[in-house]
Amino acid sequence: MSSVNFVSLYHHAPCGLLTFDINGTILYANQTLLTWLGKTAEAVIGTKFTDLLEKGGKIYYQLFVHPLLQLKNEVNEVNLYINSARGAMPCLFSASLFTECDTTELVFNATLFKVADRKKYEEELLMKKKQAEAENEAQTATLEEVAFAQSHLVRAPLANILGLISLLEHIDMDEEGKSIVQMVQTSAIQLDKKIRALADKLNS
Repeated sequence: MSSVNFVSLYHHAPCGLLTFDINGTILYANQTLLTWLGKTAEAVIGTKFTDLLEKGGKIYYQLFVHPLLQLKNEVNEVNLYINSARGAMPCLFSASLFTECDTTELVFNATLFKVADRKKYEEELLMKKKQAEAENEAQTATLEEVAFAQSHLVRAPLANILGLISLLEHIDMDEEGKSIVQMVQTSAIQLDKKIRALADKLNS
């Protein structure tokens, strides 16, 4: 098995790698990060880590992230925006305290993972969710309108049936006929109540 080229691995890692001292001065940066920034190593080494951040990110880092690093010696997956060659780029920033073997100097090793694509997917999913909810609401509203209209269409002939039953009650007929009329009337009244209840529910 061939030996691993750690220098190549460092510079071509799929994330930004950098090292800065306790004052925030950048000591090392890998090629991946430099490519994102659109800068050379000479232009980045010696500058402050906060110089890589957009304005809002600088304030957030100075107020919250840096004190946390000083207190706990590490932070994990903090959302920050760096000034890339293409504009502000969202990243997940993690860092931990490390002692340089040669100098015993305390430094922070940090990673920056680009999350622009993930944010784009999340926004697309959120948009699709909202579209689905809007379509569902529209379908529900349409079904309610149809149900309401149908309830009125049903009640119209039902009212005619009840009117006819009222007339039949004044006609002489045998007990069997009266029983049939009574049964139809009871069923019609019950159906009318159910339709009224449905219409009231749709209106509420």
